[in-house]
Amino acid sequence: MDESSQPNNRTGGLFVWVVALGLQTACLLSAWRFYTGGQPFMAELALGLLVSSSLVFVLPLLFARHWFAPRSTVYGFAAALSLCLPGIGIIGCLFSLLCAQVVMRQKNKTKEFLESLEMALGDDSGRITRKRVGQVLADEIAIEPVVDVLKGDDPDLKRGAVKLLQRIGTRSAVSLLRQSLSDQFPEVRFYAHSALTELEDGYTKRIQDIEKNIEQAPSAALYRLLGQQYRAYADSGLADEIARGQHLENCRDALNKALEIEPEHAKTMLLLAQALLDLNLLREAWRLFEKCTSYDETVSEAQLGMAQIAYQMRDFGQLARLARSMANSEAARPEKADALELFEFWAGLGKVGHG
Repeated sequence: MDESSQPNNRTGGLFVWVVALGLQTACLLSAWRFYTGGQPFMAELALGLLVSSSLVFVLPLLFARHWFAPRSTVYGFAAALSLCLPGIGIIGCLFSLLCAQVVMRQKNKTKEFLESLEMALGDDSGRITRKRVGQVLADEIAIEPVVDVLKGDDPDLKRGAVKLLQRIGTRSAVSLLRQSLSDQFPEVRFYAHSALTELEDGYTKRIQDIEKNIEQAPSAALYRLLGQQYRAYADSGLADEIARGQHLENCRDALNKALEIEPEHAKTMLLLAQALLDLNLLREAWRLFEKCTSYDETVSEAQLGMAQIAYQMRDFGQLARLARSMANSEAARPEKADALELFEFWAGLGKVGHG
């Protein structure tokens, strides 16, 4: 019922304002005619039109009390201004109302976005999985209200956006937080700096906790977890290029120690190969990726890594063979959305080339 009544409410409001503006315009024209021609009845006509333009805002009270009730304050104010300030009053009131609606619409849009994002992301523990974050960031953050909020002039909304970005904590979110370090509002800059600091402290604390556990009881699983934490830190966007390289080297060292304990652990080999690839150690990475193709759980992502190396080395013959192999593969596809998309791309090219 509310939805069906919205067009009528909008039409009724538009009618009131159009009639009031029309009467005010006629009032001003009549006053001008009286001023230039000196005809007394023009002054009486102008006064009547002025009073009528004010009554337009009050008449709905007599005929549509339910419709008028939520607008009584605005319409009463508009009626008073129309009567006391001919022309200027009604235009100023209308302009103020339109500006207020634009602002409230933007705030409501942002509020709805934040609420929907909380529903999509949030859980009882406040933790957010990478898969869900990636989906929401791809669909919303890059082009939707968070970016608009950070470009706006409302420090309260910006502060809320900064807190949300801190909670998400992905590379895209960190990039937006870094942009907020130069915001016009000091409090927004402070919150953005605090958010980035807390994110870095979180990575550091988790790494330190894992290292303490390794000192007490070293295991392949702990070394693998340490390597994954260093890799996540490197990919977070918090570190510069030099620090990122150091995190990747620490990741490589931890995964090497995990492989010393479990030499044939496929997942560890895949993680190590990916770290070597990012360190631009292409030959070492290739050997490990090739070994990972022998395991069903890692074959698809290993083929992707080999395809990336072949592309970087401009070995297009090898790349074509890998694409055909991916097209004919019956192994499980990668779980991550970006890796899956890339795998399907190469597999599609392999089918075309084979055909």
